[in-house]
Amino acid sequence: MRSLIRRLFAGTPPAPDPVSWQAVRTRLPWLRTLDDGAPSDEGSSVDVRPGSREAALQALAARFLQHKTITPIGDLVLDDSDRLLLAALCCLPLLEFGEEGLHGWSQLIVYPDAFRVNRTHVDAAGVMHEWDDELIGEAWESGPLVLSWADVQADIAEPDAGFCVAVHEMAHKLDALDGLLDGTPPLPRHWQQAWARDFQRAYDGFVAEVEAGRATTIDPYAAEAPEEFFAVCSEYHFSAPQVLQAAFPAVAAHLAKFYGRPPLA
Repeated sequence: MRSLIRRLFAGTPPAPDPVSWQAVRTRLPWLRTLDDGAPSDEGSSVDVRPGSREAALQALAARFLQHKTITPIGDLVLDDSDRLLLAALCCLPLLEFGEEGLHGWSQLIVYPDAFRVNRTHVDAAGVMHEWDDELIGEAWESGPLVLSWADVQADIAEPDAGFCVAVHEMAHKLDALDGLLDGTPPLPRHWQQAWARDFQRAYDGFVAEVEAGRATTIDPYAAEAPEEFFAVCSEYHFSAPQVLQAAFPAVAAHLAKFYGRPPLA
């Protein structure tokens, strides 16, 4: 309720400063290639048409900064440009879905590098198993989104390598909006049925390939669970769309409709 009241009274945040946005646009390859943003001259501020995808991303990033707390961990220092970059990157998957994709959580935690989390599991025999995982990102269903800054930077350095941890974790956030983490985000009923059918068929075939020990063009981690398949394919949509199209054309078509045209296509 407090979160809802804050949203109602916060109003529309101002767009990012043009000079700051230009700096972030220069740093993020996916922003430079948004398909309907008007190009800008070297050193000039960004000139985008009202209603364009870039203008929409600016508005989403401003909303992100208004409602999310960005918390660096340890000795990590994030300046205003870094924070705007993180906001823009996290909002990239929301260009078609809209700001509803930001609901249900309030904090982005940023570690300097990969981080360790303690896991526990009780098996069927009642025995508790405990171990540590090293992660580069995590999305809690009703809690914060967590990213490794070093891995965000690595993704930016190789924008077409098939990896983007921020997109991966934001896909989990979108997936969880309907209360079920199953690889299917909230969709109109007719689309949801087609999505579930095509994703399940692609996922089952992919799992069979991985279990058979065959080399795959998509990261094998996608075989871990349907929700991971959705998140990994989302990464490829933004960072290697040709690979995704060749591997899973039906999945690529759904993601192009859900996220919009891939910036690197």
